[in-house]
Amino acid sequence: MTARMKYRIKRMSLLFIAALLIGCSTTEVKEPPFNPEATFKQANDWIKEGKYAEARGLLESIRTKDASRQYAELAKLRIADTYFEEEAYEEAAAEYESFLDLYPFHKYASYAQYNLAMTFFKRITTVDVSFSTAQRALKEFGKLRRNYPRNPYMDVTDDRIKTCQRALAEYEFYVANFYFQKGSYNAAALRYSSLLENFPDSVKDSEALYYLGLSYAKMGQRGKAINTLTTLINKYPTLELSNEAKKQLSSFTYLIIKK
Repeated sequence: MTARMKYRIKRMSLLFIAALLIGCSTTEVKEPPFNPEATFKQANDWIKEGKYAEARGLLESIRTKDASRQYAELAKLRIADTYFEEEAYEEAAAEYESFLDLYPFHKYASYAQYNLAMTFFKRITTVDVSFSTAQRALKEFGKLRRNYPRNPYMDVTDDRIKTCQRALAEYEFYVANFYFQKGSYNAAALRYSSLLENFPDSVKDSEALYYLGLSYAKMGQRGKAINTLTTLINKYPTLELSNEAKKQLSSFTYLIIKK
């Protein structure tokens, strides 16, 4: 074999190897098909482990990649759950609301509505800052009752509603007392009256009656004061406040006789 033939064979070999390398480099590597079921299971496992951000990443991928849409809706709901478990209640509320807007008749819609209400219920704390959250929680629990009357949360919802009403009554009393202590008796009377009208038989009922009677007395409206304090005595005859109310009525009688 001549040197020229050897050169040609070597050159052809090099060209062949180069072609193989180029072919390998340009061959598209195919990703395995997306498995929404396995991804959803992994996301749930991470939620149990408290890996909420990681779980949200997987759930977002399901929402965008699940061609069957079998898990996409559940993924959206579980994203809301990750925020709820993380106690990021504002973000959770936004996600639950979005889910309900899109899927109001979903089989888990009542679950989403209950948890939406709970995102506000969980933020009820001290009486001076809880009015808006208790009010919103009460509104959302009301929606749960109306829109999903067969929901599995009815028993616990009744207790939650009572807690919201108690918080709202306590707030009304707190504001009314603020006005009373300032000497703004007309404003105080309006708030005590609002409490008695909107939250009848609340935990603040007897105190509201007592201080409403005193507010009327301070404004010189003795007729209203007598009627209010008499209502307190008749409704709660064994309370110490009723004894105080009797003393107030006695003082009114004394003033009338003295005149």
